[in-house]
Amino acid sequence: MHAELQALLDAVAACERDAEALVAPLDESSVNQVRRAGTWSVAQCINHLTLMNEFYLRGWHDAVANARARGAMSFNGLRPTLIGRWFVRSMEPPVKMRARAIAVVTPPPTTIPHAGLVDAYKMSHDRYRDLVRAAADIDVNRIVRPNAIVPSVKMRLATVLLVIPAHDRRHLWQAARVSADVARRSN
Repeated sequence: MHAELQALLDAVAACERDAEALVAPLDESSVNQVRRAGTWSVAQCINHLTLMNEFYLRGWHDAVANARARGAMSFNGLRPTLIGRWFVRSMEPPVKMRARAIAVVTPPPTTIPHAGLVDAYKMSHDRYRDLVRAAADIDVNRIVRPNAIVPSVKMRLATVLLVIPAHDRRHLWQAARVSADVARRSN
């Protein structure tokens, strides 16, 4: 596998380890505590990632299969457009620009069970891993689809592959801040 694609797989594996480390020491109450009204708990941050990963990847496997059927060229690096590069950078922590999540990927305001939280998050990466592996022999810069959130904006597969781990890091950073704040308040 190309080094750039392996780096993506390594990045989501690191995010999974970070999520495990964040959630493991917390009990059901702590994992669901918020810093202040209107903000998310650790559980909500991780649940959002689970929902978003599944939502964002819809349709991309079919796009890859269609490109392969048309004789897509071999992997040629990850080269998002200028806007795509900005979008990926905007996801990286520390967060500089806040955005409200769309309803379909907004975590529920109710208690999210501690049990299974990280497992569901890790499972949301299975489709991502499959997509990265499927992209190993195609030009990910030539496969373009509408953005899942803003359909009028077209995105390269290269951008999507880079956005997922960046978005994960963003919300794991947020969850770590929430966890630290909850720990400070409980001491």
